[in-house]
Amino acid sequence: MAWVVNNQDEVIIENRGNPHVVLVPYDEYDKLKGLREQVRRAEAWARLQQVAQEVQGKNRDLTSEEADELADRFVREVINDMVAEGKISFQDS
Repeated sequence: MAWVVNNQDEVIIENRGNPHVVLVPYDEYDKLKGLREQVRRAEAWARLQQVAQEVQGKNRDLTSEEADELADRFVREVINDMVAEGKISFQDS
């Protein structure tokens, strides 16, 4: 470990000639973790953009009036479900 730290280099540890583990300085490991997180986020963003494009493609022929009607229908369904589950109630005024 001291050699890795002092030389700021990695050591590949093999088992029967096959590489299995790499010993690296902690700051290099920390950088690698940061890069992995950046890649993960970029991939998640790309998936979200793809889904958004698919949804937009499916809704191109939907007028704004039809979209409003659908939104109203979904809201009514959710409210009816919540009333049935006892999560909300209405009082007569």
